[in-house]
Amino acid sequence: MLLWGDVEIELADYELIKGKKVIVYKDVPTYVCQKCGAKYYDTEVLDKILKDEKNKGTYKLSRVW
Repeated sequence: MLLWGDVEIELADYELIKGKKVIVYKDVPTYVCQKCGAKYYDTEVLDKILKDEKNKGTYKLSRVW
């Protein structure tokens, strides 16, 4: 029997590893399980991060939730 915790949207850091570089995006909307702390990212949010090469660690997105 699996027991799931409540999931809430919080702002968290997202680390993108490119070769030997780590780019940290701040304040990314993240679904966080309140029971185990697992983090899940919306595909729309990740698409924006991955497509935007000019960000360089500064994440800006209108609220999507």
